[in-house]
Amino acid sequence: MNYRSMDTNTKHLMQREALSQADLQVLWRLESGVLRIDSAGSDAGSDFVRLALPGDVLGVESLVGVKDRLVVRAITPARLVLVVLLEEGERMQLLMNAVMQGHQRCREVVSLRTDSAPVRLKRLLHMLANGDPVDTGEPIACTLPSLHDMATVINATPETVCRVLRSLRQLNLLQQREPRAVLGGASA
Repeated sequence: MNYRSMDTNTKHLMQREALSQADLQVLWRLESGVLRIDSAGSDAGSDFVRLALPGDVLGVESLVGVKDRLVVRAITPARLVLVVLLEEGERMQLLMNAVMQGHQRCREVVSLRTDSAPVRLKRLLHMLANGDPVDTGEPIACTLPSLHDMATVINATPETVCRVLRSLRQLNLLQQREPRAVLGGASA
């Protein structure tokens, strides 16, 4: 579905930068980059919930009255565009798409937390490279998040992530892209 977006209402996030709580009260479409979404409701701090990939719409929770306090932070440089819904039909279509998107992201999180650490990390890297956790057999080219973010997402230690990354590089299965700032209308 093509939502109407206003190019003048664009938000650029650098790696590790978070959306404000006020930003989460409106709808945004992620155009490039990857966002980490945590629930800040627990006493122990925040808990990883899911990733947002290009094409995902954020802020739907505010439309339906979810009270959970979310923390949305870029794990790679990101560009978001404000989504403006002009008709009730557009709102309904957005909500239906959000349910399907939520189901898909839930399945992806489960796949990132089951199996061995090397398999989980490769799935994450494929998601970062092409939005799909399926191994294509080709070398993976992507901008890497921090070791801490990757470890949290796949439920491993940063040391384990570091060892697996080193192994993938030695096997020429990983081609790291340097994170680039998202400037103006360009995308990362």
